[in-house]
Amino acid sequence: MTANAHAKEDAASTHVLAQLASLLRSGDVQAALALTEAASANSAKPAEAAPEEAETDAVGRIVSPPLDTLSFIERRQSGGGYNYWANVPAASSYADECEIGGRLAEEFLTFIGKYHNNGNGALLGPIVIDMDKNGAGPGYKIGFMNTISKYAMGAAYLLHADGQESEHPWAKCRRLGRELAEALKSTGEEQFAYIAPKGSGTPTLLFGHLDYHPSTETTNATSGAAEEGQDFSELFYELINLAELAEATLDILREMDYTHGDGSRNAEHNRVSGLLHVLCSNLGRLRESAAILDGPTMWVPARSV
Repeated sequence: MTANAHAKEDAASTHVLAQLASLLRSGDVQAALALTEAASANSAKPAEAAPEEAETDAVGRIVSPPLDTLSFIERRQSGGGYNYWANVPAASSYADECEIGGRLAEEFLTFIGKYHNNGNGALLGPIVIDMDKNGAGPGYKIGFMNTISKYAMGAAYLLHADGQESEHPWAKCRRLGRELAEALKSTGEEQFAYIAPKGSGTPTLLFGHLDYHPSTETTNATSGAAEEGQDFSELFYELINLAELAEATLDILREMDYTHGDGSRNAEHNRVSGLLHVLCSNLGRLRESAAILDGPTMWVPARSV
């Protein structure tokens, strides 16, 4: 039952994400916000009590403090409602008006970003209307609206980002390679990584030590009995090199002509090819078995009791 419940939750989440992506592409931001709020309400844990005088949108999902929390909005003394352009600092010049307008727009954007319910999504219109009604200077309007436009342009870019040119595979490989190199460096150990293409028949990602070289005699394979705490990872890499060499030789044989000039079969070529097939098969199994030797593990020989 638990597994079925998790599966249903995952399927529902995927469905919601698909709907959200479709709404954003169509430009219906209000519907996308409502869908996000509905999903959050279904999955959220019980929230803390709303602050006193808190206001919510029509369906009561995202709690917002009173609008006069914003410095330039005040509650009307009579008749109810709000004055959406009030208590605005005085300006001594057009440039000063622009600066104040931009600063108030940043305050507004921070507010609706934190409390993104349907009511706050419709807040910009009343602000613009009261700007005109209360005689806001042109600098206030330009500074306020230009700041809003800057953020709207960023949102519009994200809405249409799926139409941007995708990253070229080689560019992606080089970028990820640089990130892997930085990650290896941050370990503080002298290691390297070997990456093979998917489906190549070798482990996709291998790690080794920078001081390793196939000709270095550091293992039991070349220097006698193993010492206590011996690192056998080099042996694993030597087997990889040997297997790769055998595979490369077999590839060369496959490209050669298996017939003599008179059309008869080259028996010697067939025998060599057959032996290499057996060698490659055995080396492959040996390489897979030796993978346990890879890494920083120190192997200690068993002691007789």
